[in-house]
Amino acid sequence: MRKFLKKICLFILPCILALTGIIYMDFFKVFFDYEEYYSDDLFVSLNREYVCLKTLENKAEILQPDSFIFGSSRSQAFKCEDWKNYLPDSSVTFHFDAANEALIGIVEKLEYLQKNEFQLKNVLLIFDIGLLTQTDFKTRNSSLTISHPAISDNSKLDFYSPFLSASINPKFVTSYFDYYFFRNHRSYMGQYIANTKYPNIVNSENMDVFYGKEKEIKEDSIRYYRKTIESGIFYDRKELKKDTSQISHKSILLLSRIKNILEEHTTDYRIVVSPMYDQIKLNSTYKETIDSLFKNNKVFDYSGVNEWTTPLGNFYEKSHYRPHVARAIMKEVYSY
Repeated sequence: MRKFLKKICLFILPCILALTGIIYMDFFKVFFDYEEYYSDDLFVSLNREYVCLKTLENKAEILQPDSFIFGSSRSQAFKCEDWKNYLPDSSVTFHFDAANEALIGIVEKLEYLQKNEFQLKNVLLIFDIGLLTQTDFKTRNSSLTISHPAISDNSKLDFYSPFLSASINPKFVTSYFDYYFFRNHRSYMGQYIANTKYPNIVNSENMDVFYGKEKEIKEDSIRYYRKTIESGIFYDRKELKKDTSQISHKSILLLSRIKNILEEHTTDYRIVVSPMYDQIKLNSTYKETIDSLFKNNKVFDYSGVNEWTTPLGNFYEKSHYRPHVARAIMKEVYSY
């Protein structure tokens, strides 16, 4: 029996030490609280939704935001300071986005804010096809997209498991320490480690992200776009694809929940369907449903082939459009 217990201890002890080390390193900043989650030397991608949530929790009494931007990382084209030009002077803005955001995620964020007695005076909803088709938290189980139990039905085990799994991935650990010591992004690192000439800058109060790529473009736009074209980031759009997704009953229910919350708070809102490089037009079943639920002068669809999706210079790459596009969109949607 004693030998058996000794063998068990010899097996468990290294596991405990490894787990302690992972938690102590806290690569993804989820095991401890931080005053500031983004720093100049950060090179690991954090769970954006979690960081926004913790920032809101930590600074809610000081900031007291009453105006919110929701969406995926594409919503970062819309800056709070630009948005404030169209809001009452007393408005306090906050960017509550998530990586690869889901429709269910926006609903749960709104309900979280309602439950915690935040005012919802102004809301800007940035939709896209990928966001509208995601209706289940359980499919969002990576370290970048997993939702915290405070705004989802995930358990703590559900939430922390992806971070533990990623933290013991040999490729990630090797990439982390390789970059930490040598500050050189190598091809094998892939998306584990940020690969930008200039770092992204984050406003720690309203959570706007200013992409380093914007600075790179302004420095030498010809070189930037030549590089992205040659690397295949931008592709030929001669043969346009169609959005074949059909709206589900669950999507309709989620959109209805958004509508009810906004109406309950008499929120001044706008819904923008993002202009996308792929130029795929939002399926009519989604457009008709959104139009029927929300006021006509509050919904604006920029998907498909148009003046914003055609120029290459409106995009950083095939997924994200630039702030000057969002500024033009805001000027239009707030002219009604």
